[in-house]
Amino acid sequence: MNSGTHIIGGLVFAGTLCSFTSVNVFEKPEYIAACALFSILPDIDTTKSMIGKIFYPVAWLINRKLGHRTFTHSLLFLFIIGVTFYLLFRFDVFPNTDLLKIAIFATISHYVFDMITVSGVPLLYPAFPNACVIPGNASFRFKSGDWKSEIIVIAICSLLCVSMQPLFANGFWTSYNRTFGTIKHVDRENRNTEYYVMCEYSYILNAETHIGEAIVIDSRQDELILFDRQNVFSLKSDDPQLKINYTRPKVSTIEKRFEELQFFNIPFDSLQHLLEGKFASGLIQSNYNVRYIEKAVTYHTNFIKFSNRFDFKIYAGIDSSKATMRTNIARMEAAIEQSKIKHDAEMKKWSAHQRSIKKLEDNLKSNTLSNYERNKMQQELIKLRNQKYERPIYSPPTTQIAELEALKREMNERNLLFSGHITVLTFGYDESVSGPDFVKKPIYDSQYMFASSNSLNSSNSLKYESR
Repeated sequence: MNSGTHIIGGLVFAGTLCSFTSVNVFEKPEYIAACALFSILPDIDTTKSMIGKIFYPVAWLINRKLGHRTFTHSLLFLFIIGVTFYLLFRFDVFPNTDLLKIAIFATISHYVFDMITVSGVPLLYPAFPNACVIPGNASFRFKSGDWKSEIIVIAICSLLCVSMQPLFANGFWTSYNRTFGTIKHVDRENRNTEYYVMCEYSYILNAETHIGEAIVIDSRQDELILFDRQNVFSLKSDDPQLKINYTRPKVSTIEKRFEELQFFNIPFDSLQHLLEGKFASGLIQSNYNVRYIEKAVTYHTNFIKFSNRFDFKIYAGIDSSKATMRTNIARMEAAIEQSKIKHDAEMKKWSAHQRSIKKLEDNLKSNTLSNYERNKMQQELIKLRNQKYERPIYSPPTTQIAELEALKREMNERNLLFSGHITVLTFGYDESVSGPDFVKKPIYDSQYMFASSNSLNSSNSLKYESR
């Protein structure tokens, strides 16, 4: 067969086999190029082929030494390709293992299409140079160079290439599970992948139809735990109030990962910042009672255990003993402030009295006063001096001040603090899906906590709120 037939046939054949390993040969231009190259690579043993004309010296040498359809059409040649790619990956020259799968399957496609021709291919060359063919009856095989046969194969492969795009994009097993549209098949998809699975769903609840797409957090054969942009909810196949129309898995490249965070004595604001906008589970303990809401029930406790909550809210409660301390501090501060106000008022009176005496003394020194004015000022001065106003001295209430400082120290020691550990799921943005933008990253203060990143253990089964 000619190079064009091998290329279009290789895309279909390799694309189908790669779909079993969730590799889409049409995903990237380099994948298509690799598939096209390796689907015609075995014909490098003849100068008449497309690749033989490109690498003419190599093709001429191989053809002269070994001939056409010999070594390059054998399993030994396929083995060498596999080993070469393995070494390239082993030494990080090509870290993408998808190219190895494409190269192997595309080369095999060349063998298969040549096997359905009259000549066949010597797969076991050089041990056994006999040709391998499909089928055994030569009258049912194609003739190389027959343009009618080539057109038929190209037409069939082109049609398959277009019609099988959903299979290539989703992979064989995802396409298989999507066909049934059940919770059981979404669960099967979720358990057999290292990436998060997107789920397209449609269900009826309270005579209202809900259609959307969410990420699968956890799954069982009869239940899916889903997370959309804001809510965590579950779909149960045996829920009498729920009618599920379909649940279909969808391919994504969001890797299952989480951040484990441990923290010790962090303030309330830091804890709020830690949980805000995060999808988390964990255990938190505080030195005073706080409030949180679980399934419309408000709890007052200093020990909180929560599972798979998004944007989990904790509300700071007011401890009764701490409220009494605040009242006592306010009362003592008011008493101390009142004593200062009283001293300031007495100081103003004394200053005004001293200014009056000084003013009369200065006026009496004047020679322009009449005897009547001088006599009147002298009587006023004697009257002011007889009042015996002593300068007020401020004596702070040391006992009250000491008690106030002690209460303030105790209040500072009694600040609301939190310790514990949480697991934050991290979602990387996947441009290949049109669902929510899961770009939530954990933010934490290294002064108070430690973090470690691990792959998510899909066997963890946590509690969820059923919708």
